[in-house]
Amino acid sequence: MRTRHTCALVLAAAIAATASSAPQSTAAAPAGNPVIVDRVLARIENDVITLSDVRELAAYQRLAGRDPEKEPELLRELIDQWVVAHDAAAARFADPPEKQVDAEYIALQNQVGTPEQFAARLRELDLSPEDVRKLVAKQIFLDTYLDRKFRAVARVEPGDVEQYYNGQFVPQLKSRNQQIPPLDDVRDSITDLLIERDITQRSQKWIDQARAQLDIEFPKERQP
Repeated sequence: MRTRHTCALVLAAAIAATASSAPQSTAAAPAGNPVIVDRVLARIENDVITLSDVRELAAYQRLAGRDPEKEPELLRELIDQWVVAHDAAAARFADPPEKQVDAEYIALQNQVGTPEQFAARLRELDLSPEDVRKLVAKQIFLDTYLDRKFRAVARVEPGDVEQYYNGQFVPQLKSRNQQIPPLDDVRDSITDLLIERDITQRSQKWIDQARAQLDIEFPKERQP
């Protein structure tokens, strides 16, 4: 699941159960043929994931500067989000503070450009400011919950810092012709990075195990 900061997008919170009463909705095309505007891609317990959910996630990935994943990967991402959100709801985990959401929203806006450029990009992606704020809040929510759930058990084994320094950090700097700092100067930073990596790995393992126990229905044999 790409929900932690090291994976660039974690969305959060529960998936709304709209459209649960019908597998798809249609609109009339100019020639009179029905055109699907939304449909259910997966059912999980009493919730559904729809095509519009997938399209919204793809648009958000574009807004954040990423190449959007294909539909099966997006659907799997949304299922993983449901797993985390469901667990967090059972634990009565609190929503992120408004100030934190504001700060992340502004950071994303600044990443895109000026306020005018940001507004234009939202129109291009068919996203509203409210949509984006909701998705930012979800990302913070899931990241924070997974961090709280697994940080206490995350481990960096003896020798891992030295191995990363010699095997990855130093070669990367050499390839860029950059000065190489002594290991002791970057030990804490590397340790933090490796802890984040371990949290991500533990999170994904837990999500995979939880997903395997769910009764997920995919209309038309859809498998993410």
